[in-house]
Amino acid sequence: MNKVHDSKVEIYNSKNYLGFAWLVWGLAAAFYFSDYLARVAPGVMHQYLQIDFGINEAGFGILTASFYIPYIFMQIPVGLTVDRLSIRGLLTIMSLITAFGCCVFGLAGGLFIASVGRMLIGFSAAFAFVCSLRLATSWFPPTMLGLLAGLTQSLGMLGAAAGEAPVSFLVSNVGWRHSMLIIAFLFIALAGLLYQFVQDKPGGHRSDAHPIERLSILQSLKIILSCKQTWLNALYAGFLFGPTAVIGEAIGPAYLQFGRGLGAHAAAFATGLIFIGWGISGPLSGWLSDKMGRRKPMMIISAVCGVILTSIFVFSPSLSQNYAYVVFFIFGLTNTGVAIAYAVSTELHDRNVVGTSIAFTNMISIFVGALLQPLVGRLVDMVAGARAYNVESLLLSDFQAGLKILPLCSLVALILAFTVKETYCKPVKKS
Repeated sequence: MNKVHDSKVEIYNSKNYLGFAWLVWGLAAAFYFSDYLARVAPGVMHQYLQIDFGINEAGFGILTASFYIPYIFMQIPVGLTVDRLSIRGLLTIMSLITAFGCCVFGLAGGLFIASVGRMLIGFSAAFAFVCSLRLATSWFPPTMLGLLAGLTQSLGMLGAAAGEAPVSFLVSNVGWRHSMLIIAFLFIALAGLLYQFVQDKPGGHRSDAHPIERLSILQSLKIILSCKQTWLNALYAGFLFGPTAVIGEAIGPAYLQFGRGLGAHAAAFATGLIFIGWGISGPLSGWLSDKMGRRKPMMIISAVCGVILTSIFVFSPSLSQNYAYVVFFIFGLTNTGVAIAYAVSTELHDRNVVGTSIAFTNMISIFVGALLQPLVGRLVDMVAGARAYNVESLLLSDFQAGLKILPLCSLVALILAFTVKETYCKPVKKS
């Protein structure tokens, strides 16, 4: 028995351990990357979807937001599940469900079936981020959580960038329906890799020296929901992320193309630069926060930049192609306070509820973005009237009527940032 234990310790301490840890986390993060690609893809299909389904801006907002209905409601069950079941099995099954959802969406004949496909994608995608971060807490030391939260978020945002210009190019060549079927095939291939390589824990056991106390579902929920700081941190993440959800995941390409006069591919590329900025800055801000030993300064700076930059790209009298590239890239570069908030969510509670804590933060942050998408669409419809059924006929003032709430969201995030407790990058200790 001791020999078996010693063998596991040797594996855990071997030179190959860190490399395999990066592989395990990397495959889970690859699912999150691919999930984001499928999540934002309708943004570059806007015009085609309106024509095929006969929908206005509110209808398009409902279509994009349908992804978030199961995504949001599944977050708490997901958090409770990943603290209890095999992450390897969960990721494999969810990748296959995402592939099925992409097929349903790509073959849909109307708004209802397309929304069902989006809901299937949202249901399975609910597991992506939480599973990635949960594996990070099992395979890496706590001092790397800021970096890994940033890297995970970064890969998701790079997936979103891939869902903009590259998918726009794909759609223009093979059509939006075939594009969704190609994306479905990618998820099937990924499911095989997840099943083959992902392991829940190093050497068959958790990396901590002490076993983690198992709590009941009600106990876990009570700990999370009764903590004021959990709510403040999650709402901060939501209001900071809200403008990205609206511009990056829904209306951004159409706004730049038909409201600001950019070409279709230039509009998609500019929107994708938000996520490329995230991809660069996410791990850097997490690493810097880890090195500083503080979370709040980065969260406050991110919110201040959000207020300034959302005001510029919504209200600027003119927004040339190069100017849009610069503003959107800097916005993505500075919007990574969301990743810091996820790191905070792992530090506010003991590790026996860390999956639930991450999931709750993800749920609230996505809920805000999901609520904003149809709300912005509705505000545009109220001003545009009949023009809202043809996105090509919308005026800049129509778009601005909806987008004007984005700077307000960033301002709310700034206020919330001052109320979040500084964790000093240290996980909570049991008393």
